[in-house]
Amino acid sequence: MKSKGLIGQTNIKKKNQKSKTPSETRRNDQQKIIAGIRSQFNQFDERVNRSKHDFTIIQGGKFVKAGSKQHNDVSRTQSKIEKSMKLQYDLEKAEHGKVGGVTDRRFGENNKHMTNEEKMLERFTRERQGSQKKNVFSLGSDEEDNDDDDGFMLTHSGKVINDEDQESPSNPRYVDEDQVNPDLPPRKKTKQEVMKEVIAKSKFYKKQRQQEFRNVQELIGDLDDEFGDVMMEMGTLQGSVKPNVKTQEEKEYDSKVRELTYDRRSVPADRTKTEEEIRNEHDEKMKKLEADRLNRMNGVDTGDVAGDDLEDDFWAGSDEEGEEGEEGEDNEDEDMSESSSDETLSKPLGRTLPQLIMPSTQEELSQQLSKLEVSKYENYINKLINTYKPNLAMGNKDKMNTFVGVLFEQVLSVSEEEDSQPKIEVLVKIIKKLSEKYNQVLVETVRVQIQEIQDRILEQGSLILLESRDFVFFLVIGYLFSTSDHYHLIVTPTIILMNLVLSSVVYDKATIRQIGQGIFLVDTLLNYQRFSKRYIPEVVNFLEKSMLILAPEAEKLNKSTFLSTSSIVPSPLALFKGDKVEVAEEESLVLGVSDVVSGKVDRHSLLLKLLMLVDRSVALWKDLSAEVEIIAPFIVIIKHLVKYYGSIWPKNTGEVLKKLVKIHENLVKERVPLTLQHHRSLAIATFAPKFEENFNPDKKSYDVNRERQEMSKVKNELKKERKSALKDIRRETKFVARERISEKKGMYDAYHKKMADIVNSIASTEGAEKNQYEREKKMRKSRK
Repeated sequence: MKSKGLIGQTNIKKKNQKSKTPSETRRNDQQKIIAGIRSQFNQFDERVNRSKHDFTIIQGGKFVKAGSKQHNDVSRTQSKIEKSMKLQYDLEKAEHGKVGGVTDRRFGENNKHMTNEEKMLERFTRERQGSQKKNVFSLGSDEEDNDDDDGFMLTHSGKVINDEDQESPSNPRYVDEDQVNPDLPPRKKTKQEVMKEVIAKSKFYKKQRQQEFRNVQELIGDLDDEFGDVMMEMGTLQGSVKPNVKTQEEKEYDSKVRELTYDRRSVPADRTKTEEEIRNEHDEKMKKLEADRLNRMNGVDTGDVAGDDLEDDFWAGSDEEGEEGEEGEDNEDEDMSESSSDETLSKPLGRTLPQLIMPSTQEELSQQLSKLEVSKYENYINKLINTYKPNLAMGNKDKMNTFVGVLFEQVLSVSEEEDSQPKIEVLVKIIKKLSEKYNQVLVETVRVQIQEIQDRILEQGSLILLESRDFVFFLVIGYLFSTSDHYHLIVTPTIILMNLVLSSVVYDKATIRQIGQGIFLVDTLLNYQRFSKRYIPEVVNFLEKSMLILAPEAEKLNKSTFLSTSSIVPSPLALFKGDKVEVAEEESLVLGVSDVVSGKVDRHSLLLKLLMLVDRSVALWKDLSAEVEIIAPFIVIIKHLVKYYGSIWPKNTGEVLKKLVKIHENLVKERVPLTLQHHRSLAIATFAPKFEENFNPDKKSYDVNRERQEMSKVKNELKKERKSALKDIRRETKFVARERISEKKGMYDAYHKKMADIVNSIASTEGAEKNQYEREKKMRKSRK
């Protein structure tokens, strides 16, 4: 310190002294000099990290050499912070849940269910347990320690006072003053007397329990010794005892008791629901079905309901799916039950089974139905269904699955006959009901039919002519299965097949018959899409090209030729309401299967049908953004027809034209052209630094306003302090999280170790008991 100029005479000028001592110029440097001197006391306190190559790191916004004193000081500071956080965490953990600094350790102070004697006895026991220190090196057993009364003995004048002497009536230790002089009021016992009495009672009860335990052990030992003799005597007695023979009444009573044990207990019946509750349940069920249908239509797999489980009245022509409701199902069930309550079914099951044979092929079913009238089809098939229910015999379920596929083949076979409408109606309704439970073979049969139709279409080439069974097939598929699903195993291939037929039409060589078949397919496709409303380009292309082909030219074709005498024959297959389109108030245009197959249609009727389909498709795809382009070609064609043949067209033709024109104009007004996204204008980045004439690196701000400069300084300091506080909070939070995780790990390890010790002790105990049992078993065998 003297060499540094901190002590001694400091005003002596040395020779050739170039500079003054720090103490003469800067008094504040004394602390730095003293800290440097202290750091030189012990060089081993300094931690030096040596590395092969020196490198620097960024610490506190500055470049610091790794392993240097500055780097080590920061590490030491970090360790001090960790230690302080550890101490603070331990302190908070120790004080967690405590209100004040004083902890009430008195046992039972606020327990109202304990008497004063019980409280004092428990406190004394805890005090003795806490103060007792057992010698771990003692060779005595635990029982000897217990007999020694835990090392506590009552003495007087250096002699041990026995309990027998205390309890003997000749030498009473305690004297009750109430018995000596009952006239005096009872004296309150002192604390010392109460404690002595408590100790005496405790010792008395303890010895009593020990004596009872010894007596029980002795009895158990005696029984073990005499076990062999007792078993021999029981064996001799068992042979002499006569068997207990029960009477017939006792046997019946026992059987009744056993039956009653398996009887189902009576439970309260469900109360009758009100009409409002039934209506609410029906509404909730329909909402759930509609939600499932929308999910399937959008391709969302809910996994709750299959696509074929919906009650989809496909050709009902309504705007809501599944309008049949529960009433329709109930009526069907009642019809089924009424039809099944025939005289034949009223007989025992054993007599009915031989009379009805489940057909396994379409030929067998056709032979059975050929002997019956159409009105008895449903009754006969219901008898078959009730006879071969799956719960009556094994294999009936497979037979029912096969029977549904046979019914579908029968529908296609009947469609080629004349006057087949009543038969098909009956069979399709039955298939619809059965397909909800038995659809495995039905799906396979339908897919085989799809493949057959596709092969036949590909063989025909450009001139495609479908058969009547093909059109019936397309109609029945839309009635049996849900057509609004995003993808369906049956409906999707069927739609693709119909679009293939429409796209294969060569319009230059197309005939009236081929166009009529295409119109029938377009009507079917629109029925398929009445819920999902998916756009089909093949439909629009066919409607436009067909109208151009069928539309007469004013110069080449007169009205008399256009309105031919041939009229449309009523369809023999008016199965569903969707097969009809009203074109006038009193007449209706029916385009049936027989018409499109035989070609008995004229140009005028086909144009009317096309006009109705255009109106229907525009209403179906009104929400599409491309509706403008869809409507535009049809407006031009309909204007041509109205201009030259307006007098012979129905009244609603002009209304359809006005409707299309109005929709087109509104869509054109609402359409907004595509535009690029508008972004906020960004400034051009500049790399030229701002030049300051009087630049000073120590100066933080060049603002001339003093107040604004001070405010900015305060804000910067506040921001700096806030960041520092948040950093400390994050560091402390991470530290607390790490400590808690380590505590939980230690707790889990201790728990698993404890459980492992318990399992090991149980295993060792079981092993010892098993060995003891084996030894006893061998000894008993040797005695015999």
